[in-house]
Parts: sequence; structure tokens; C-alpha cells
Amino acid sequence: MTRGIGIAGALLLVGLGGSPALAGSITINMTTRADLRADELGVNLSVGNTGDEAAGTVVPILRLRDREVRAQREDSLAPGARIEREMVIPAQDLTEGRWPFRVAVSYTDQNQYPFQALHVALVTRGNPLPAKVAVTRMEITPLESSAAVVLRVKNLAGVERTATVTVFAPEDVEIQDPASEVKLDPWSEEQVHFDMTNRTALAGSRYPVFASVEYDEPGTHHTVVGQSTVEVRSPRAFLPRMLVWVVGALLLGWVALLAMRRRGRRAATGAAA
Repeated sequence: MTRGIGIAGALLLVGLGGSPALAGSITINMTTRADLRADELGVNLSVGNTGDEAAGTVVPILRLRDREVRAQREDSLAPGARIEREMVIPAQDLTEGRWPFRVAVSYTDQNQYPFQALHVALVTRGNPLPAKVAVTRMEITPLESSAAVVLRVKNLAGVERTATVTVFAPEDVEIQDPASEVKLDPWSEEQVHFDMTNRTALAGSRYPVFASVEYDEPGTHHTVVGQSTVEVRSPRAFLPRMLVWVVGALLLGWVALLAMRRRGRRAATGAAA
């Protein structure tokens, strides 16, 4: 029997509304231990809340490729508390190599508003060599109604490769066309762009976002994972700045108009003299 073990951790901070003295937060963190057997992937998941508000309706979810399983719901996860869940998902089609799996934790705040924490990790079958690609940079602009995700993927070998780049985000946000195929010339580095849309994420939240780069060699599947964080901002925060621009433009226009009038008066006075 071929086994693979992976350990992972994730963190999501959600700030709840209110004055600074009264505001609370839910901080979900998770660790996983994965055991890849002949025909299934077993994941031991530990979920904790290190914030100062209780999380409600906590539902862990395990995803592998296009498959999904859900663990038993926890009605409430108090500050400082942890829960443990064992989840198993079919994995008989995983060949030798490294494969990504995703663990999500859906929950609500005290107002029953939904959130989701996410982590992506790798599990290994057999003894594959290290992947010859790398995510050298992953940047995300602050998320208002939308944001840009930019990755730089480098080919670490002198052979041409075709890789699939996939961005994974919590359900609170949406990645438009989350998978993209990229051609990597020998030793080259390519830039890949994705668009992110805010669906239900609240301003003040911070979410981890992951990207996987996968390619195949004869008999081996390779995967590397990159990670970044997106900060959610309110579009209204930029309204005062827009008002300043508008008022400034109006003032400049008014000053220019006054200057033109003064020039006109001086010209008229000179002509009369």
C-alpha cells in the first residue's frame, strides 16, 4: 500500500462591525494531517477559534478534484475552543505524484452572516521528484467590488511545459475563470492574471487565497501551491476622495473663470483709455 502524509495550516480573520472598543472578531485556524491510502484520502482536521466572538454553524468540508464530503456540523465554536473531525474521500484515481486537496470551514458570526475559511495542501503518492515549476510571486489588489490576482510562474527546467494554473478562494468571493492553461518555455517565467469578484465578503475581513500549478510527466503528476491574502475594503471608503477630486476640479475651474474675467476687464479698460 502506498501512503502519503501531508500537514497544513490556515488562518482567516473576520472583523465584526462596531466601535473599536466593542468590535469583536472570529479568527478561524485549521491544521490537517492527510493519509493517502490505495483508494481513499483520509484527513484529520483540527479547527480552532482564536478570536473573541463565537463562530456558529461550523461545517468542515473536504474537496479533492471534483469530489466533496462534509463532516458533522458544530453548532458553536467558542473563543479558544477547538474541534476535531475525521473525513474520508475517494482517491483511487490519483496516480504517483503530488495532488492538491482543499479543506474549507463554513460558519456564521453572531448575526448569522456566513463566512468561509479555506486551506489548500498537497498529498503525495509514491516517491516523485520535486516539481520543476514554482510560483515566484502572487499578489492581490485590495478587494472592493473586484480585485486583480497576479501570479508569476517560472519553469525551472530546460524543457517546454504546459501547466494548469488554478486559483482557489473562499465562497465569499468568486474567481472568474479560476483555471488557466499556461505554456512555459524552457527556463521562462510567465505572468498569469485572474479577476476576483466580491460576493458576500465584508469590509475589514482578510482571506487567504491559494493557487496551484499542475503538470504531468510520464507516470508522474506534479503540483506546487502558492498563497497570498486578500484584504476586503468598503467601496465607500473611496467616496470622500472622489468628492475631494470633484470639489478640487470645480475650484480650479472657478479660479480659472475668475482669472479670465479679470483679464477681460483689464483689456476693456485698456481699450477705453
